[in-house]
Amino acid sequence: MKQIAIVIALCVGAWYFFIGGRKLDEPMVRDYYQKEAHAIYSRDAEALCKQLSRKARIESKTTMMGKTVESSHNRDEACQATRDAFETFSKVGERMGGILTIEYEYHIDGIEVAPDRKSATVKGTSVLKMGESLLQYKTSFTQRLERELGQMRLVRADEATVMRMGGAGAMSQSDFFRK
Repeated sequence: MKQIAIVIALCVGAWYFFIGGRKLDEPMVRDYYQKEAHAIYSRDAEALCKQLSRKARIESKTTMMGKTVESSHNRDEACQATRDAFETFSKVGERMGGILTIEYEYHIDGIEVAPDRKSATVKGTSVLKMGESLLQYKTSFTQRLERELGQMRLVRADEATVMRMGGAGAMSQSDFFRK
């Protein structure tokens, strides 16, 4: 009987820690974005995937060379897109004769924590530059984060990205997109 009581107490403690206990707050939201930036600098697609909820939905509009493409991704599709992007960055770096440098910065315009403190809506911008000014992605986003199994996870994102290419003499756009 004593063992059953201990098991029940451990289960309640685990539930409280992972699901019911600690509520979301602004420092947790800011920590989420710091971890995201670290994963991008490290080119760690798996760390970025761990930040996505299993029910994640990402709606994005990307404008490149005057054309806008809309896409919608679930968690698995977003993870694969991230893996593919990091692989592309590596290939571009190789074509340029070395490792492609990455600069990433983000700015949080506002954080709105839900009254029940189980989710937060975050508005902001981010800029990802590769090879100084060779390639630049500027994104405006609205994201909803939730606590899930003791971690902050992205559940919903609406993003608008503008991609610019530069780097005179480094590589033409047709060379960049050739496989």
